[in-house]
Formats: sequence, C-alpha cells, structure tokens
Amino acid sequence: MRKIVRMRLIKTMFVAGVFFAIFYITFSLNKMYIKENTDMATVVVAAQKIRAFSAVGRDQVTLAKRPKSVIPKEALSEMAPLFSGERYYTSDLGFGEGDILRLDRLTTKQNNSPGNLAALAETNKMLVAVNSNLVKSCANMVGPGAVVNAIVIVKGKNMNNPDIVIGPGEDIRLADLLVVDKKNADAAEPAQKGRDAIPAVVTLIMDRTNLDTAKALVQYNETGSVYLLPVGFNGDMYLAARASVSDEELK
Repeated sequence: MRKIVRMRLIKTMFVAGVFFAIFYITFSLNKMYIKENTDMATVVVAAQKIRAFSAVGRDQVTLAKRPKSVIPKEALSEMAPLFSGERYYTSDLGFGEGDILRLDRLTTKQNNSPGNLAALAETNKMLVAVNSNLVKSCANMVGPGAVVNAIVIVKGKNMNNPDIVIGPGEDIRLADLLVVDKKNADAAEPAQKGRDAIPAVVTLIMDRTNLDTAKALVQYNETGSVYLLPVGFNGDMYLAARASVSDEELK
C-alpha cells in the first residue's frame, strides 16, 4: 500500500515539476517578447519620402523611438555621421516616410546613371551631347571639368557659298561651356590606346532654363562641325566625375 502511495506521489510531483517548467519557460519567453517589443531605442528615420538615387538632406531625416526588436544593426542612432563628412546618397530603393535609415542602403558615391540623372533635378541642370572631332579639339585635354569655347564650321556648297566659321564672337552662346563627360563613337569610355581612344561625344552641363543655348548647340551639330577649345578648368566638376568612377575602373 505504501509503495502505491509513494509511486502516486512521485508521479504527482513529476507532473507538477513538468507543469512548473512549462509555465516558467512560457513566462520567460513572454517576458522576453514583451521586453523586446517595449524596450525602445533612438534611431534616424526618414521624416518624408526620400527618392532613390538622391542626396539625403537635413530636413529629410529626424530622430525617433523604435522597438529594439525592429532595429537592424546597420541603423544609425544619430544624425551627425550623415552630415559631418562626405555627402550620402540613397540607393535604388530610397526610403519611405518613417523608414529607419540603414548604412547598407546609403552610399557616398553617385556612381550610377540614375543617380547622376536624379542630381540634375536637384541642381536644376540639364545635359547636352555634342559630336566633336576631339583629335582636332585638343584631344584628351577636353574632359570632365574642362571649360571650353565652341567653334562651328558650316561647309559652303560652292564658291558663291563659302564655309562659315562661327565662334563666341559671333554667337556668345558658344562661350564658357562646361564638360562633364566624354565617350567614344560607341558611347563607351575611351580606351587608353588605339582608335577607340578617340572620344567622339562630349556631354555638356548647363542650367535647365538655358534652352536657347541647348537649341543652338543641337542646330550647329546638325548643320556643321563643332570644335571645342579649352579656355579654363572647373576643379569641382573634375572631382565629381572622378568620384563616379568605380574602383575597378581606376585600377
């Protein structure tokens, strides 16, 4: 009889122990879950929608509290790193209002065409491509950062209609044009040697409101030959162009 009572007591204690263990584990997990979802930390979030491939401005971000459980390790806890050094740009994803800013979705280089195009909207600029014989236009001296004057030659049809040469003296719109890029005839980066090293397309940048100059350049390109003569240098534009070149291209 005592043996039976003892066995029942042992079983009861075992069941009670199992129940207590399950209760303790469940309680602990619930406590951890509640802690993770109620413990808050300060992070940098988007105060408004930040478009893809655009620069991050001070008025676009703010500090906010978020549960620690939803904060990624790449999150920024303060705004100082964003604005104390190089400028940061968004990637192809951008950020929605309230999104946590993450370093893995930011870059200090606008090394992509969409990024460069997005920057045009912010600076109110536009690009104009010009075909030119750069071998006769000081060759590799015409590149990003070069300030050039354009000389246009319109071939005459006969002796009674001789060639016409137009420069800044005849058309002030041909003066002080800023070069941001150059490509060969296949729209690729010019090679270092050989015929492929001869650039044929030069990209100029100007104010978006300067449509008169853009129209003139397009017309001259269609009716004559455009030659570019360096007259100055813009260091900021040169550095911006170099920053957009990938590490692989620099090797």
